[in-house]
Amino acid sequence: MKLRVEKESFLKAVGIISGAVSQRSTMQILANILIETTGKDQIRLTGTDLELGIVCTTATEILEEGSITIPAKKIHDIVKELPQGIFELVVAKNNTVTIKNEKSYFKLVGLPKDDFPKLPEPQKESSLEVEQKLLKESLALTTFAVSHDETRYVLNGVLCLVENKIIKIVATDGRRLAYVKKELPTAGNFKIEAIIPTKTVQELNKILGEQGTVKITPVGNQVIFSVGDIQLVSRLIEGHFPNYEQVVPKEEKAVAILDCQKFLSAVRRASLLTSPESQAVKLDVTKNKLLISSRSPNLGESREELDSEVKGDDIVIGFNPNYLIDVLRNIGVDTVTVSFSHPDKPAIVRGKEGYLCVIMPMQLN
Repeated sequence: MKLRVEKESFLKAVGIISGAVSQRSTMQILANILIETTGKDQIRLTGTDLELGIVCTTATEILEEGSITIPAKKIHDIVKELPQGIFELVVAKNNTVTIKNEKSYFKLVGLPKDDFPKLPEPQKESSLEVEQKLLKESLALTTFAVSHDETRYVLNGVLCLVENKIIKIVATDGRRLAYVKKELPTAGNFKIEAIIPTKTVQELNKILGEQGTVKITPVGNQVIFSVGDIQLVSRLIEGHFPNYEQVVPKEEKAVAILDCQKFLSAVRRASLLTSPESQAVKLDVTKNKLLISSRSPNLGESREELDSEVKGDDIVIGFNPNYLIDVLRNIGVDTVTVSFSHPDKPAIVRGKEGYLCVIMPMQLN
C-alpha cells in the first residue's frame, strides 16, 4: 500500500476513531487502527475495542492499494508533529510502515489486516433516519442521569425506544430519572428497544452536529449509527430496563415556576456549604417565593430567596444539589417548572416539551 495523505484530514479521522481504540486490552491488535484503501481515492480507518467500533473514510491519493493496522497512539502522535501539508505512507511486504515527507522519516511495525475484528455492515431494509440535532439534544437531556455503578449494569446506558413514530430516550441511576419523548414523522413502522452503553453515547455526541440526519440501524445485539462518512457500531446492553413510567409521581401538591439560570446559580451557591455529612440543600416552597438554604455544622450556612410563581401547598424538601445542577444546566430553557407532591416523594423538573426529570429527595438533618 502506498498513499499520499493530507495531514489535517488524516488527523481528524484518526481522532474520531481513537475513541473506540482499546489501550488496555491484552490483544495487541485492538490498540491498532485498520487503514485500508476502498478503490475510490479514499481510505477507510477503523478502530474497535470489541464493544464499540468506529469507521471513518477520508479522501487520499492512492498510489498502490492495500491494508495495514498501525498502533493508533503512535501514528497519531507522529502525524501530529509533522509540518502542514502532504505526507507519504508506505507499507512494505513485511508489514513495516514508513511515514515520510521531504525532511522527516519514521518507520513503524504494523500488523496485517487478517486478525483485525470484522464489524457488522448496516442492513438497508431496517434503518431509521433522525435529525442529528434532535438526537443530540435528547442525549444531552438524559445522559447525565446514567448510573456508573457497575453492579447495576443494565443502568449503565440510555434506553432508546422507537415505536409508533415516537422516540423515547430514558436514563436513570435509581435516584433520578431523565426522560424525553419526541415525534418522528418519518419513522413509519420502524421499531427498536435498545440500551446503548454510556461510552457509545459519549462518542456519538462527539460526531453529531446541528445539521443533517443520523441513520440508526439495528443488527442483532448491536446498533449502527451512520453520520456522513462516519459509522459508529456498538454492542447493546442486554437485560430489562426498569419500568420508568412507574417512577413518575401522579399527583402534584405544589408547583413552582422559576427562572432557570437564577435557580441554577442559587443552587450552585447553596452547594458550596454542603458536606459529606450534610449533602442536601433545602427548598422552602411558599407563596410567591422559594427559599434555598444549606447548612453544614463544620462549614457554616447559606440562605437565598428567589422570586417564584408558586401554586398549591407550602412544602419543605431536601435534594442533592448536584442532581438539580445537572438538569438545570442541560435543559436549555429560560423557565422551568418544579412539581412537588410530598417531602418524601420525588419532584419533577420540566422545561422543554416532552421532557421531564424525576429527582428523589434527601432527608434533611
